Amino acid sequence: MSDESDADEVFLMLNKNKIWPTDSKYIGMAGGEEVVNVDLLELEEGASLELELWDYDTWTPNDKLGSFKMVIDGRGGPFTSDLMKEKGSGAKYSLEWEVH
Repeated sequence: MSDESDADEVFLMLNKNKIWPTDSKYIGMAGGEEVVNVDLLELEEGASLELELWDYDTWTPNDKLGSFKMVIDGRGGPFTSDLMKEKGSGAKYSLEWEVH
């Protein structure tokens, strides 16, 4: 018996810490777009970061779908980063982001 659906139940991690969503374990993604508002403070110009996208699983270990790699090279945007998929992941995700 499985309660897992075809939709990904996603959450974001940064430096081994879950950063989104903040009010639930995950957000269901059956297709379409989801607005993600996350403020990452104290990033210096030239810094690079890697956000990991995970699929929440109730009965088995969570699956890392892939990561978004970004370089903060000044204010601006919006920029778009495509998910660098983990082996075996079939989903396609893009992340639009800005630097303020």
